[in-house]
Amino acid sequence: MTDREDRSPPAEWPPLPEPGMIDQILDIIAQGAKLDRAALVPGATMESLGIPSLDMVDILFDVEERFGIYVPIGEELVDTVYLHDLIKVLADQMEAK
Repeated sequence: MTDREDRSPPAEWPPLPEPGMIDQILDIIAQGAKLDRAALVPGATMESLGIPSLDMVDILFDVEERFGIYVPIGEELVDTVYLHDLIKVLADQMEAK
């Protein structure tokens, strides 16, 4: 187990640049992955959500388009254990915009 996998699941979302962004992102994820929106909590593991990689690429493209950001599909996403981690990567990209 890596250090990231060994930590406690996060209970809160990372800060985003504007209020309401988390709901917009979660709606995109729920629709793209065909998941119940209630399952999308900060501590949900990417593995437990079972989002196929092709769907994840489509979701990231939708997020890029909606928020006018570029989400690198590579090293930045390798350590995403929890949904919180993915949202943090997106938040970092929004801040860098």
